[in-house]
Amino acid sequence: MSLSSALNTAATGLATTQTQSRITADNIANAMTPGFVRREAVIVTTGAGGSMVSEVRRDVDAALVRMARAESGKMAHQEAINDGLNSYTLYLGQPGDGLSPADKFSSFNTAMTTLVNMPSSAGAQSAAVYAAEDLAASIRGASDTLGGLRVEVDMEIRYEVADLNQALYDLADLNSRQRDFGPGTMEAAQAADAMDGLLDRVAEIVGIRVTENSDGQVSVYTTGGAALLEGDQVQDVTYSPGEGRFFAGGTEITPGREGVRGIDEGSLAGYAELHSEILPRFQLQLDEYARGLIQAFEDADASLAPGEAGLFTDNGGAFDAASLDGLASRLRVNDAVSRSGASEVWRIRDGMSVATPGEAADATQIQGFIDALDGPVDADPATGLYAGVSVANFAAEMISSQSAERARVENNYNAARSAAEMVQASRQNVEGVSIDEELQKLMLIEQSYAANSKMLTAVAEMLDTLLAAV
Repeated sequence: MSLSSALNTAATGLATTQTQSRITADNIANAMTPGFVRREAVIVTTGAGGSMVSEVRRDVDAALVRMARAESGKMAHQEAINDGLNSYTLYLGQPGDGLSPADKFSSFNTAMTTLVNMPSSAGAQSAAVYAAEDLAASIRGASDTLGGLRVEVDMEIRYEVADLNQALYDLADLNSRQRDFGPGTMEAAQAADAMDGLLDRVAEIVGIRVTENSDGQVSVYTTGGAALLEGDQVQDVTYSPGEGRFFAGGTEITPGREGVRGIDEGSLAGYAELHSEILPRFQLQLDEYARGLIQAFEDADASLAPGEAGLFTDNGGAFDAASLDGLASRLRVNDAVSRSGASEVWRIRDGMSVATPGEAADATQIQGFIDALDGPVDADPATGLYAGVSVANFAAEMISSQSAERARVENNYNAARSAAEMVQASRQNVEGVSIDEELQKLMLIEQSYAANSKMLTAVAEMLDTLLAAV
């Protein structure tokens, strides 16, 4: 080897170790930085026998990245539903806790049974009315809580849509700046980290497919194939709350809608399922229960004329089939007997519309009320409940159904979370920084630097000797 070749080898070796040390130090400094991917220096030999860093490569596994994003979308889908139902089912309670509509009905039924045996007792009459008011209040409270949850879900959808659009525009900006980064540079690696972080966030909101061109620009599509981002062109995602529909530009992407290239995973899919399927079904169950109570007491009350309200009312009025929606939130006890009204509690014995009190010992009407509770509700099939379930058993069936839904959602969420965490751990093993490994690498870099420095010193001494001999 000539002196010039040795000098070139040592000089390029020093430059290479300098870049290696910078990359390794950067890895160590960002070991705890979220989204940071470990860098590796790709070293090649030059024609003159030297070496150079040809590329700063990020340690990524494309298959693991795709799996991690898919699983995080599934987890976010189930998490949105789980979190949404949690507060409602906690309010709704469980049979036997003394607070649920089923327990309130049980107390009302007990009060009516006591009254049928003591029809002349003013205390028993008052107790039955008070129990009816507690039952109505419990159903109203469940309906109001459900209504509040629907408002919160709508707000969460708006927030997620805003976050999604912002992430897409940030990705579009990075796409347009790709030409500013030299391939294989530290700057390009930093930009790729930022892009991956944004894609991870998008994947949590909507299930996506990602393609990348030779320039490093990414395009993002829903799993159904609708474009969200192509180059620097963003298809703004919009939400129509009244219809519960989503659009990307002019393309509908509503989850679960037939014939639509829509969203199937991510938090938006979870919120859409809550908004359009689960919460409306829960509300219909409550409304059907309220209808069953109102109609049972209207049909059994011999004192009523057509159009008059019974013990349970729709804000004081009789049941109107055209006003079923939201009926549970309007369920009230008739003002003729309620504590806030006339408080003529004897009417629960004789009928809501009788002109004067009847025989004190006559329990005929009370028994008629009790018998009516054994009649079927004929619930709408959309409730998911057996149509023949009686008014007396409807609350327990409803709570069991909603609790089972809550348990199913929780199980799905736990399973999705476990899968996502397992894949994410595998991804972290590939992309994450090991401080021990990086420190060992620094020691090797130090040895390489020392060797190249020693060679430079040796070449310098040789040159000095040659010059002195001239």
